[in-house]
Amino acid sequence: MPIHLALRYASEELFNTHLYEWLAQTTKNPRMREILLSFASQERSHYTFWQQWLSEKATYPKWRFWWYKILLWLFGISFVLRLLELKEHQTIEAYRRLLPTLPPEPQSTLHRLIEDEEKHEAEFINAIRAEEPRLKYAGFIILGLSDAIIEVTGVHAGFLGMSHRPLAAGLAGLIVGFAASISMASAAYLQAKQNPSISPLSSALYTGISYIVAVVILALPYFSFPSTKAAFWWSVLLAVMMVLAFMYYSSVIFERSFRQEAVESLVVLSATCILSYGFGEGLRYFFADALQLFF
Repeated sequence: MPIHLALRYASEELFNTHLYEWLAQTTKNPRMREILLSFASQERSHYTFWQQWLSEKATYPKWRFWWYKILLWLFGISFVLRLLELKEHQTIEAYRRLLPTLPPEPQSTLHRLIEDEEKHEAEFINAIRAEEPRLKYAGFIILGLSDAIIEVTGVHAGFLGMSHRPLAAGLAGLIVGFAASISMASAAYLQAKQNPSISPLSSALYTGISYIVAVVILALPYFSFPSTKAAFWWSVLLAVMMVLAFMYYSSVIFERSFRQEAVESLVVLSATCILSYGFGEGLRYFFADALQLFF
């Protein structure tokens, strides 16, 4: 057994053990806690298997634990567990490649470890889908956020092109965003009525609230910076950060390509900013006299 492989796998299994134990303490759902503690117990036995090949105790970087705490706070337990299982899926493939190189007895034990990991994947996804409401409505949250980012960033850019005043652009974004959030929530309500497995009211609330939250975040720079350029670029930076965060979330939860979705969303965002700003500049050029009465 190569020592560096045993050390790597022992470190990973020890980290998973501690993380599952900590997640079990944080959840208020008894069924979820039972599942997580079961996972932790199995991961500890996996760690013991790899540790037997080492002369000193395996460890893992402490920053990893804090990173997952941040992810839990931002995205919820569904995201964290899904991310863990995606990584464990890669570990299973590595175990399978290592399997033929081991003696009969360790090979049999490793085969049992692989079966445990595969069982984890099926059990925990079923439990999360049944118990974690945010996963049912993740599509509505992403719909509200992504639409708000694209639409409101376009409104800001257009009003900046027309007035060159950050306050006017910020107010326009809030007004348009508030009206659009009601419209999006209504559309989500009607869409959800066609699906008996989800609540129309919850779908509307998730969509509308996520929309208005994005609107407020994007408008903040326009009330904080007197400079047009500073306000615009800070708002665009916030929009890009939110796009990347939401695309990362959806790529993990729904097993999509993060790179492809992120690139597509950023291209749409950039095109919206350019076209909206250009349209605003065009209005400013043709209606300069009339606009002086308002801006």
